[in-house]
Amino acid sequence: MAALAGSFVSLAALPAAKRPIDRVTVVIVNYNSGAWLLRCVRTLRGNGSESPAVEVIDNDSDDGSSERLADLPGVRVRRSPRNLGFARGVNTAARAVQTEFLLVINPDCLLVPEALKVLIADIDAHPDAGLVSGRVFDMSGNEQRGSRRRLPTRRRLLEELLPWRRRTGVDLTHLPAPDKAGEVEAVSGACMLLRRRAFLEVGGLDKHYPMHFEDLDLMARLSAAGWSIRLLPDVIVSHAGGVSSRSRPLRVMWNKHRGLWRYLNQHPEPPWPWWSRALWWLGIQVHAVLMTPVALWRRR
Repeated sequence: MAALAGSFVSLAALPAAKRPIDRVTVVIVNYNSGAWLLRCVRTLRGNGSESPAVEVIDNDSDDGSSERLADLPGVRVRRSPRNLGFARGVNTAARAVQTEFLLVINPDCLLVPEALKVLIADIDAHPDAGLVSGRVFDMSGNEQRGSRRRLPTRRRLLEELLPWRRRTGVDLTHLPAPDKAGEVEAVSGACMLLRRRAFLEVGGLDKHYPMHFEDLDLMARLSAAGWSIRLLPDVIVSHAGGVSSRSRPLRVMWNKHRGLWRYLNQHPEPPWPWWSRALWWLGIQVHAVLMTPVALWRRR
């Protein structure tokens, strides 16, 4: 917290036109997130003296969540007559704004302005950084899976299933957190500060992902293009998680499996023989079938 406070004091004296907050547009893709959307925006705005511009892409919500933002200055809501999905929503917003940075954040995430300034300061200090984020915790204070992780490969995914090999798997939250900021393979897609130029350079998010894994795909393409991904362990993001998907768990579960299949095909490392591809396709389908009763039970 001392680092956050120090950054706030050093930035306060800057002319308003040059304040870091003015170089960021917050991008939120909303779908029936209820009161969380307003809470997310209010948290980002703080006391209102240094509030970032906010671009909300509303994917045909019917719960009145976007209407709650009507009286907030600096917030623009773009309503879609249909659900564009997360990737299309972010891409639409990214093309519509001109700021140097984009903060892509889920509507059920909370990030305070002082933490946002720390993210901006770090990406400024590292010109090769295309994306930075902090650690993500649930509302009980537990670090979420995916907060610290590596890009998935077939080997790493298999190692996730073996307790004695998880250290070499995808999720890293069971390991001690690093004591300083640094480059990583991947961070949580729930909150990402992106250099807009880098984002557009690699073509934005892949709209063909139905749901999930589009963030990891973006990070893989940024890295391949020479941009680094950075994690700031002292920056904390609160994330309720799953607010927009609780009413449709079965669809979300199947889309996660479809997203995984697309990711593995887009990033086949090492090269993928046909027989292995067939076995993985079958395994993913079987796993989705086995998870269907669980998803149906969660909908009750």
